[in-house]
Amino acid sequence: MMNREIAEKIAEELNITDEDLEKRKHFLRIEEEDIRRIAAFKNIIKKVPASMFDGFYNHLMAYDETRYFFKDDETIQELKGKQMKYFEELLSGNYDREYLLSRLSVGYVHVQINIVPLWYIGAYNKYIEELRNVIGKFDGIIDENKTMQSILKVINLDIILTLESYHYTKYKLQEELKKMVVTDELTGVFNRRKLEEVMQFEIERAVRNKNPLSMLMLDIDHFKRVNDKFGHEIGDRVLKELTEVINRNLRETDYFIRFGGEEFIVFLPNTPLNFAKDIAERIRRTVENHTFDTAGRVTISIGVAEYHKTDNRDTFLERSDEKMYEAKNSGRNRICW
Repeated sequence: MMNREIAEKIAEELNITDEDLEKRKHFLRIEEEDIRRIAAFKNIIKKVPASMFDGFYNHLMAYDETRYFFKDDETIQELKGKQMKYFEELLSGNYDREYLLSRLSVGYVHVQINIVPLWYIGAYNKYIEELRNVIGKFDGIIDENKTMQSILKVINLDIILTLESYHYTKYKLQEELKKMVVTDELTGVFNRRKLEEVMQFEIERAVRNKNPLSMLMLDIDHFKRVNDKFGHEIGDRVLKELTEVINRNLRETDYFIRFGGEEFIVFLPNTPLNFAKDIAERIRRTVENHTFDTAGRVTISIGVAEYHKTDNRDTFLERSDEKMYEAKNSGRNRICW
């Protein structure tokens, strides 16, 4: 069954408008005469014969990789029914937006159940072979070669749309997996896996371009009290809400990383110490003035450091960490640099 919402989203992301669909049909030379030939063939056969798919499924059952999908005869019969419905759509002559969405939906489903393009194209090769046999039975009533040529044009459109959707979905899935690897599950900001990558990239860029680079190390004051008083579930909600508050005070070029527990790091590319201090103070003040839904008021201590040419990654981290502890030891709810 077509997931219309997902198909519409894919069409939007790939920028396949109704006008673009018409351009694709024109590029593949799907003309009115082709649609008339296909409609004439459909009128003659009335219904796609179920036997047309027997050879196709026998072919798939011969391979270990594809046999997995056909565990019992009931599954095969259900899939045959879906294939018959598809070929009725193929021969309908209505290659409009609904048809487009159905093809995009197929590409999406193929990624979800791990049907690779090799099997998909292989399926069409077998379909075409079987379809030629069916069309050949009506030679003399219809032009066998021209009818087959017209159907192949639509099949090419199907393959193009389905593969575009497949590769788009595959790409988005891979991007999502990459994001999951470097994203803190609770707060949605980067995790420590991302830290090494960011530090190496930003330090090398700062040195190469002779640009300033600053770092904030921040920690929630008395966070243990929050967990002890309200419970860890409320503590997690405070962490999530805190990251949302801080994110609103960061730029798109900044990196926000959960360092561990209630400690966070903010990388500020192209930012000298005096500007970093201003950003840190704005964050500190915003958090102090924010009323958290369940825990009331929460404060943070922030250490600020600017990268020096004598630094390496460890010393840069250590200096910001030292300043953060200096802020905590000198009264909390403040910044030190």
